[in-house]
Amino acid sequence: MIKQVIIWKLQDKCFGPNLGAIKANIKTKLEGLNGNIPGLENIVVCTECLSSSNGDVTAEAIFESEEALKQYQKHELRLAATKVLLYLSWIQQLM
Repeated sequence: MIKQVIIWKLQDKCFGPNLGAIKANIKTKLEGLNGNIPGLENIVVCTECLSSSNGDVTAEAIFESEEALKQYQKHELRLAATKVLLYLSWIQQLM
């Protein structure tokens, strides 16, 4: 089992009246990958981070193996879903 945790920071242009919709879209797109990509056991997106966090959105994904993670990263559904991440700056990835 491989666990991947990613923390993103939203770009400044996201803050405002559309913030909730942007976060909801990110969550929907990424969690929609559950059950659709072989080797991806689960992905959970958190859009309400602690005030002490330097991130705005986190994702925790569990994979069957390192090979499953590698296949996930280039899978067409993942690539399509992550187009919503244009609003994010990557902060940290932990495995």
